[in-house]
Amino acid sequence: MMPLGISSIIAVLEQYNYRVKFVDFNIYNGNFKKDLKIWCPKIIGIGGTTPTRKNSFKIARLCKEVLPESKIVYGGPHASFTAEDTLQNIPQIDYIVKGEGEFTFLGICDYFIRNKNVDIANLSGLCYRNNGSIKSNQQSRIESLDVLPIPKRNFEYNIKLDFIDLEADYIITSRGCPVKCTFCSASAMFPHGVRHRSMEHIKKEIDYILGNKPVKALKVFDSTFTSSKEHVENFCKLIKPYNLLWECEIRADSVNRDLLKLMKEAGCYYVDIGLETTAENLLVKIGKRITLQQIEDVLQWCKELGIKTKLFLIFGLLDQTMEECKNDLTFLKSHKDKINQFGTTIGLRVYPGTALERQLLRRKILPQGFSWANFKPSLANLILLETSDTVILNQNQLTFLYLLYLMFLLILQGTILSKEGIKNLLIHNIIRLPAKFLKNISGLVISHLH
Repeated sequence: MMPLGISSIIAVLEQYNYRVKFVDFNIYNGNFKKDLKIWCPKIIGIGGTTPTRKNSFKIARLCKEVLPESKIVYGGPHASFTAEDTLQNIPQIDYIVKGEGEFTFLGICDYFIRNKNVDIANLSGLCYRNNGSIKSNQQSRIESLDVLPIPKRNFEYNIKLDFIDLEADYIITSRGCPVKCTFCSASAMFPHGVRHRSMEHIKKEIDYILGNKPVKALKVFDSTFTSSKEHVENFCKLIKPYNLLWECEIRADSVNRDLLKLMKEAGCYYVDIGLETTAENLLVKIGKRITLQQIEDVLQWCKELGIKTKLFLIFGLLDQTMEECKNDLTFLKSHKDKINQFGTTIGLRVYPGTALERQLLRRKILPQGFSWANFKPSLANLILLETSDTVILNQNQLTFLYLLYLMFLLILQGTILSKEGIKNLLIHNIIRLPAKFLKNISGLVISHLH
């Protein structure tokens, strides 16, 4: 689907009368070098995540080769936490934008395209080379999300609801997360708490979506949709008259039966719940701030109310033992009647900007001088069907072979991905492996003066 971060940047640029070309390499089939010469952008913005970073770098190299005078700007979650490392190793990237990029990217365009009096040297969140060193400006956050226009979409994607063959679209109603799980960077990407959009602002986006696409459902992609009870209650009042089905991600400690009942009556048919592990000591260590009893209560309430559930678990947490993993297997098997989808991750993926990354550096599990730009994974990653250059935690007590064994146990007891999920995993990671490296490239924004 089209990344909403890039969609929001496009909307801001167009609001200020810039002409923008969006290229999604998952669906783009043109001659990119030829098209670049035709478009001749002065500024090229590249987005991406940690698994797609190498493809983002390839795009930067290609763009610089074709248009050496164009400014290459890299942003997104990976760029935000690896700015110095990226600039030191990828010379084709001129600037990196950390955090929320809407107004920083606009400032870059105003400076280089319209020659406005922008203090680019001190632009919020901007990182760049400066006389042999890297200057990294402190990022600021957008206090009111309502100042942003509705994200611009191309509506070329096709999204279906899980379990129900209904055409859907997606929306984000807030930014940030109220907790700081050690393996996740959401709270660092959007620091200082959760900000919620107003219902009026959300309504504009829903109306915009429905005016362009005959959808019957929405996927709500907030990091934690239920971080505010008031926000959930107001959203339920807003969404109910639309008669749309919707899903969201919740925390077990942020809902009760009454709130889930209200959500169900407003069209919520499916919730995603993060458990990660049943070991109470590990829940504390990873900063999850929930209890196993809270998870069991939510699963039971959802079953009673007819809300489908997806439960996330990670096998391979830092210092996790095989015995603790087997306890997780037992929990999944004993609760199969309350869980409709199993979001099981075999092998803990490490991401920049997380407390986990800092822990691994302190304990020298990640080597001194570790570089995300240069990291090349072991072929052992393929054991766990991971084909991107992703760091997977490999521990003495829980090696890749142990994790592979756990994967087989999950498959045998039917508590891993759905059959459809397994099929897609195999298609994208095995059958289409060569094409994946060439085609699964991050989104690109190209802007020039209107």
